[in-house]
Amino acid sequence: MAKIYFAAPMRGVRGALKEVRELIELLEARGHTVLTKHVADEMLDTDKGLTHEEVFKRDVKLLDDSDLLIAEVSYPSLGVGFEIAYALLKGKKTVALVKRERADSLSSLIRGITWENFRLLEYEHPREALERLVAEGIA
Repeated sequence: MAKIYFAAPMRGVRGALKEVRELIELLEARGHTVLTKHVADEMLDTDKGLTHEEVFKRDVKLLDDSDLLIAEVSYPSLGVGFEIAYALLKGKKTVALVKRERADSLSSLIRGITWENFRLLEYEHPREALERLVAEGIA
């Protein structure tokens, strides 16, 4: 099974936090390892005592150690954008998930990616997102 780096907004709008939590649970129930379960925590890493540099070093290492990146992109995040770009440039399979009702407000830069290692999937609820990931041969 895959080692997944799951990316989601931490400091900005966390409007999809409920979906993020459920998606992580669904992926793990399928036998995958989610390396970044902390993205579903209420408390930020820096509030837990980590420095910004420690967060950066940890996350880059986890990105390097992952088999693929799945990002919840329904709400804008500079950090998630960085993680997507990093994964794509490393040649990793990268999937962006966006709630269907938020798709029209998604950045054109993300919507317009045509690279072979990238997929953008719209969903209504986490189970549908998982079904789409399975159908695409990703999860």
